[in-house]
Order: sequence, then structure tokens, then C-alpha cells
Amino acid sequence: MNTSKFIGSTLLVIGTMVGAGMLALPMVSASAGFFWSSILLIAMWLVAIVTGLLIVEVNLSLPSQHSSFSSMSEATFGTIGKIITWICTLCFLYSMLVAYIIGESDIMVNYFNSAFNINISNIWVATSFTVILGIAVFWSTAAADYVNRGLMSVKGLLLIVTLILLVPHIDLAKLTTHGGLAQVKYLWIAVPAFLSCYCYQFVIPSLRMYVGDNPKQLRLIIIIGSTIAMLIYLWWLASILGVVPLQGENSVTALSQTKGASVGMFVQLIIAIVNSKWVAGAINGFTIIAMTTSFIGVSLGLFDFLADAMKRQNSRSGRFQVALVTFIPPLLFAIFFPDGFIKAINYIAIPVAMLCVIFPALMAYKFRKSTALSSPYRVKGGNGLLWLIMFVGAMAMVFSIMCIFNLLPGLSQG
Repeated sequence: MNTSKFIGSTLLVIGTMVGAGMLALPMVSASAGFFWSSILLIAMWLVAIVTGLLIVEVNLSLPSQHSSFSSMSEATFGTIGKIITWICTLCFLYSMLVAYIIGESDIMVNYFNSAFNINISNIWVATSFTVILGIAVFWSTAAADYVNRGLMSVKGLLLIVTLILLVPHIDLAKLTTHGGLAQVKYLWIAVPAFLSCYCYQFVIPSLRMYVGDNPKQLRLIIIIGSTIAMLIYLWWLASILGVVPLQGENSVTALSQTKGASVGMFVQLIIAIVNSKWVAGAINGFTIIAMTTSFIGVSLGLFDFLADAMKRQNSRSGRFQVALVTFIPPLLFAIFFPDGFIKAINYIAIPVAMLCVIFPALMAYKFRKSTALSSPYRVKGGNGLLWLIMFVGAMAMVFSIMCIFNLLPGLSQG
């Protein structure tokens, strides 16, 4: 085993999952409470591991140079599968950019208002954020990579500091008390966000090319990486839900009843309750950088995807055309729907459920019936497991649609 590649690949899986999306977890699950939220978090973790291993099974049946999501879909379902994969990928990446632009704008507007009593426009922040980081992506992948490297290390440090500083403020009574089965009805609104935070499956083809055709090593990378991400999410949920009360003046319920409730307002609520300048600095720094690094990573993926699809040359003119198509649509959506962070997360969950949950099970089901495809690795569980995973993915899509139209009990979605 190449230890360096193993560690690097595991960190890539963790880094892909642990990003700005985790900010939504306590917002959407607070009404259900920590007990039921933890059960959902662990259930989604198991789904993430199984779907990742199913992709390894299918991926290893194809040549490494032709093992992308698009190639896997085409090999199992033909051109239709490839087209569906492309549509889901575009919807997923665009929705992610919208969520990050809205989230960053919310956080910056609330931060300047509370820290300096300065009122700035969401439109101005959203445009500045998109243009500045968009220039780095437009200029070159190397430029975006250098910016991202520096911010990633700071983000990790600030996350650790934030979690440590919040521990003394945790009220265990808030974590150990739950309303029994009556609280479960508030859990369904959290399914889309929880599922989206475990989205990493699309990096598995790259991991396979990096570490080679080694099923055991790939399996360990997926299990360890997903488990560490789950533990970070669990710590984050315990820290926030153990600090923010469900009822009262400064509470989740009060926030949910506020028109246009946003992730920025939720961060300021935590800061107001803890009342510590160190916590304020750490959590503001983490949330701002988390949005930034996530935006850079997703925009790079979308930029390269569109550059290939549009067949544009790697020139300033070609990159500028691709940049316009990459950044203008999500920026316009964020400007016209500035209160839609949670709603954007719900939109994300629809292509995520199709691409990262349903498709892996469907591809494995189709693959196992094919005499032309063979893999050195197979996930145990038989067809029953595959049907269960497809059912989970379908239900996640249903909950996402219901959340978008406010048909589930829980927090206001802006």
C-alpha cells in the first residue's frame, strides 16, 4: 500500500464532503432534536458508504481511462444514461454555486451589520464574491488551486478551533432530551441536506486512477473518509444543537418565524448566545472560508465540464466565454432569490439522489446481469440491498420536492 496516496485520497474524500453544506445541518434538523438527527446522520453515512462501494464495483469493470460517471452510465444504460448523467451533473453543480453565493452573501451582510454596524447590499456582496473568485478560475486552474490550498488549511484549523471553543457552552440537557416519536415528523425536512453533505461519489473514478485497481485500498479510503466526515458532522451537530435552544427569544423557533431566515442569521444567533469574541471570530472565519473553498472547487468542476462540452480552446477568449456561462446563471439566481440557501440545498439533493444514490445501485444491478462486464470486487447484500438503496434515493427526491414547496413541517425555508 502506498501510504502517501492512501492518506491523500482519504483526505480528498473528507474534503469533498466537509464544506459549506454542513452549515445547513443544524438549521434543518434543530426541530427534530439531536437524538433523531444523529440517527438520520448515521443512516445517511451508511448509504454513502454503500453507494461509494457500488461505484467501485462498477468502475473497476471499465478501463481506468474510460471510467468517469459519464462512461459508467453509458456502459450500463447507453446514450440515455449518459444524457441523464450530464443533466444531473449540470443541475447539481449549478445548484451548488447558487447555494454558496447566497450563503456567502448572507454571512457577509450579517457580519458587517453586527460587527461594524454597516449595511451592505446582498447584490453587491454576491456580485463581488462571484467576480473575484471567478477571475481566479477564469485565469487558470493553477491560480484557483493556489488560492484554494491556502484557504483549505485555514478552514480546517478554524473548524477545529470553533468546535473546541463551543464545547464549554454545550448544554447536555438539550442533547439528551427529545420529544419521542412525535419529533420524527420534523426529521424529513432534514433528509435533503443530510444526503447532500455526504456527496463525494463523483471523485471515486479519480481515486481509482490515482491509487490503481486496488479494491481493498479503495474500500478502506471510502469507509475511513466517510466515517471521519460523519464524526465531524456529529460533533458539529452536538456543538450547535447543544448551544442553541429550541424555544425562546434567541432560539431556532424564533429564527424559523423570521421572514427571510438565512444561514447568516443562524450564525449570528449562535454568536449572540455564546457571547464570546473568540467564538465569533472563529465561526465567522470558518463559515466565510468554507463558502469560499467550496465555491472554488465546484466552480472549477463546472468550468472544466462546460469547457469540454462547449469545445472551447484554452485561450483567454475561450475561457472568458466559458466563464460567462459558468458564473452568470447562478449569480442571477442568487440576486433574484437572495433568501434561498436552504431551498438551493433542497434543489441540490434532487440530482444528488439520482447521481450518487439511485444510479450507483441501478448501474450495479444492470452490471451484474451483463456477461460483457466483470469486476474484481462485488458489494455483498445481493439485489435486496440494491433495491433498498434505490428506495432511499427515491424517497430523498420526494422529500426534496416537498421541501421546495414547503409541504413538510420544520424550519421556514425562505
